[in-house]
Amino acid sequence: MQHSRSTTWAAILMVAVLVLAGCAPRAGGGVFTTPGAEKLAVDLPALLIDFDDAGQPSVGNVPVAQLASQFAPGMLDSLVLSPDLVQYMVESNIQHLQISNSPQGLILQVNGRSLPSLRWDGQILEDTAGAIDLLGAELGAGVALVEKLLPLIAHVGIGVIARFPVAEGVAQIPLYSTEDPETALATKQIQDDFLATVDTTPTITVPVFYDAQGNWRVGDLTDAEWINLTGLAVFDSFRMQPTAVNQLMQQGISQLSVSTDASGIHVSINGHSLPYIGWADGELNNVLDLAEQMGLWNTLADRNMNTGEIVAMIEQLLPIVQTSEVTITAHFPDMGLAAAP
Repeated sequence: MQHSRSTTWAAILMVAVLVLAGCAPRAGGGVFTTPGAEKLAVDLPALLIDFDDAGQPSVGNVPVAQLASQFAPGMLDSLVLSPDLVQYMVESNIQHLQISNSPQGLILQVNGRSLPSLRWDGQILEDTAGAIDLLGAELGAGVALVEKLLPLIAHVGIGVIARFPVAEGVAQIPLYSTEDPETALATKQIQDDFLATVDTTPTITVPVFYDAQGNWRVGDLTDAEWINLTGLAVFDSFRMQPTAVNQLMQQGISQLSVSTDASGIHVSINGHSLPYIGWADGELNNVLDLAEQMGLWNTLADRNMNTGEIVAMIEQLLPIVQTSEVTITAHFPDMGLAAAP
């Protein structure tokens, strides 16, 4: 028995050493504040997973299949990628993908360039806990556990990097580099130029009021009147099933809101803000560049569409979308008022 335990611990130690040997600098690493000796604090480098041409993953030059066989045979099979996907990454010069977290949210990077991702702060994490309370019936016994885990997110720094083969003759892109500030500054300048042209921030506020039957109104016009006025049948799809409205009412959810501003896309439940999708530092521009790099615009050309004109139009619309303050709020009836005769 003692020999078996010693063997197990030796195997665990060996795997830990191999995993650490396969680590790399993590985006967002080194910025976590130490909460004190009595509180949790984790700030680790990123786990680096290399994929070969056949899609087989390895860590520290050791195949993942070999590591998994020691503890969880078959459980890591999902990490294997198709050779076609790896070849697509190579042809698109996608050398590595990284997902990491920081005190301010998740960091998603492709070749070291950030993409839109979830952001938060201490207040948002507290509000999220409040929103989870409203969804308690849906989450069941997991509510208490989630509420305890949320405050820890800001003190745990971990990440994973997936690295792919590089085509012959192509320069390697560093796994870690500080974000180029020029992209963020250029994006901010374009937005400032747009706001200077229009002289005010475009603002749209749309409160939508639902009744217990799932019908809606905006202002004094019902959904049917909006459809007749505009001729847009799509408005009909905004109607909700009475059972769905009733479920929201039973959970005490009276308000769902989606809004956009220069920092990103925000969602709230009864005024409790949830983690939002951030785009303040040029992330959308990186998405456009990535789409071109991966040949995604070619699908438009295949449909006889002028990709140059479409990309130019999107680039012109970006500062409008990112600077506009748009809020759409769905209001639902109070359970007591809906039950009143």
